[in-house]
Amino acid sequence: MPLTLFLIALFALAFLVFDVVLCFRMWRMTRLPRWRRILPALPLRAALPTSAGRAWGVTRVAEAVAPPSNAATALLGMYETDRRRRRRERPEAAV
Repeated sequence: MPLTLFLIALFALAFLVFDVVLCFRMWRMTRLPRWRRILPALPLRAALPTSAGRAWGVTRVAEAVAPPSNAATALLGMYETDRRRRRRERPEAAV
């Protein structure tokens, strides 16, 4: 296996771990409504089976669905955690 493929696989694994950590972090935010806590996990639930479909030769679907779903998970999770951090810094603006 060439070094480039190894580095790409390592990056993909790190990004997956980052997405999962963001989903768990969101789930622990009890002040948010349940639907907003679950929201980042939904694109991840779509990305994981499509990525696994590559093992069975369904690569076009995996290439079309998995990267945008993983990016949406990361963006939603980072948005909510950043919003929570800003609210903690300025409690008067949390209304």
